[in-house]
Amino acid sequence: MNIKGGCNCNMVSRLYTREDDLVECFLFPHLCYKSTEEISQDELVSEINKYNNRISKYTHEYIWHRDSLGFQARTKNIIQLNKELDGGARVEDYQLPPHIYASLRFDEDVGDEWFLVFLVMELTKAFDGLIVKLVDSDGEFLLIEAAESLPSWATPQTCQDRVFIYNGEIHVVRDENLSYIEMLRNIREKPTASRMQYGIQAAIQKKIAIYPEEIQNRIHKARVFLPERAIAILKQEPGLIAAALRTVCQSDPLERKVCQAMKYFPPEQRAMVNVKMTRCLYAMATHCRYAGDPRTGWNLPSPNDSCHKPHLLGIKISCGLEMLVARASRKIKQNEDNENKNETEWVAYLKRLTANGYFRNLLEGSQEYNRLLRMAKEYFQSSSRDHSLFGDKNEAHRILETWRNAPHHDIESLSEGRLSPPDNDNWLNIDPEQLHSMLDQQWSSNDRMVDQHPPSIQEKVREFLQHSSDVDGVQFPGQLSKSNDDNSEIRANGDADDTRIDFNADAFDSALRGILDLVVPGDENDFDSNSEGSLGGSEEDKGGELDKYMRLLDSQLEMDLHLSGLREKSNTDTCVEDSTMELNLRESAEGEAGGAGAVGNILGGPIRRLLHLHLQSPSTVPPDLQS
Repeated sequence: MNIKGGCNCNMVSRLYTREDDLVECFLFPHLCYKSTEEISQDELVSEINKYNNRISKYTHEYIWHRDSLGFQARTKNIIQLNKELDGGARVEDYQLPPHIYASLRFDEDVGDEWFLVFLVMELTKAFDGLIVKLVDSDGEFLLIEAAESLPSWATPQTCQDRVFIYNGEIHVVRDENLSYIEMLRNIREKPTASRMQYGIQAAIQKKIAIYPEEIQNRIHKARVFLPERAIAILKQEPGLIAAALRTVCQSDPLERKVCQAMKYFPPEQRAMVNVKMTRCLYAMATHCRYAGDPRTGWNLPSPNDSCHKPHLLGIKISCGLEMLVARASRKIKQNEDNENKNETEWVAYLKRLTANGYFRNLLEGSQEYNRLLRMAKEYFQSSSRDHSLFGDKNEAHRILETWRNAPHHDIESLSEGRLSPPDNDNWLNIDPEQLHSMLDQQWSSNDRMVDQHPPSIQEKVREFLQHSSDVDGVQFPGQLSKSNDDNSEIRANGDADDTRIDFNADAFDSALRGILDLVVPGDENDFDSNSEGSLGGSEEDKGGELDKYMRLLDSQLEMDLHLSGLREKSNTDTCVEDSTMELNLRESAEGEAGGAGAVGNILGGPIRRLLHLHLQSPSTVPPDLQS
């Protein structure tokens, strides 16, 4: 793990706008908030060394998807340097006490983020007084994970910037009038006042309970046919496999032009080796359709050959490394051409530091002045270098140095017979039963009933058509029973709303018939000869209209009975209609591709309703999903 004395442009604490797929970590040792005395950088670096030693048993073989974890000391001077370099940041972002900072971009593999949560939990348990704050691009993601257990007072407004981890537990400070240091002191001195309830703690612990076993479970070992120089690089820097595969999977045709010549990793000298990578990286590489330039001389075997998969994976890794080294070489030349521009920016940066009191009116040329000047220059140069490499924390520089220093191996010594067998990749394929089990485990709840014999699509559609709807849509039997249970519970608890409107359908029907004069008279005295109803006219006219109305009802009733008889005689026709209906529904479902539509509404809306159905996998994959 890397230790940096604050020399990184990404140290700015952007508590309100963050890069996507970025998690930020703020560690406050006890010495940072126990008093108001100034904290030196050496003291924070000493704490960093302790933390690295503690978690090294978990991180020394861990393959990070994008960024590796590196702690950075942030004293008041470093915070000011950062503020002057990034003039567009909010002033409130710099009101933190001195602390240790880390940022991690995890991109497609969210497992890196939760591995960081696991490490933070371990550190807060091991070091007394250590309080940590974790936020990502979604904000307080720890509370988002435990959303179902949050109390009613917990809202984004009341919890923003007030969620901390102390002694392996989640704390939320509710007092809005406390300063940052006062919040940290209250958590340590009165932990019971800010500790969240058991449900929230259990939700987070369930998420990280897979560690540390998951560190090995997420690794996939594959056989790969690689050039000799690529083998040497991956032996020196195994973590660069992530950079290589991400680069080739995210590249475009313009970037892939450098792979036509393969200047840095020629394909002539290759050997079969075992390479370890994460399952996420292996899945990305497997579904990447790039197969190298055929004019380069890869000699890719046919798809039916057992060597096809190792050769194809080797081509992708080699091309990814080629693009990384070419990118680093190109950027170094650009930096040499921009030295004059950097010098101008440095002079302007130095003027801003002087105007804002960074040198504290020290005599120019004094020992303390020179120390601050040297720190500022190192910080500025490091920040400029990181910006020039797309913010990848010198990833391309590292691979360029590794390529230059890579030793040459004897290809004949890399015998395939010495290799251990590769891991099975059947985990890439999930059958419907596994998917059903995964969804049931993820969204399991007590109020959902799963039938022993799930209904077919035909039964589901018939059930839908037989139910009436109101303003809230169709209610299925499960929903009706749950609604009735909820209403019964409310009545039992005496919590019913007094303003609720009770609707009596019979009384309404009787009143409506009376208004329309549709009541069939029982005797001659039921009508007043002098009244004028809506049917108008005399008793004879009213009787004639009622006779017509009753004859119309009789004819409709006879038609319904006739249709009912036809339905009983058409069992074979129903089977044909059911198969046609199922085919039409399946085609519509494939067309909707999981989005909103008529079939999705008929089948019940949320994905959890699909747990009751057994659907066959489509024979074809839509073009936009073939990656």
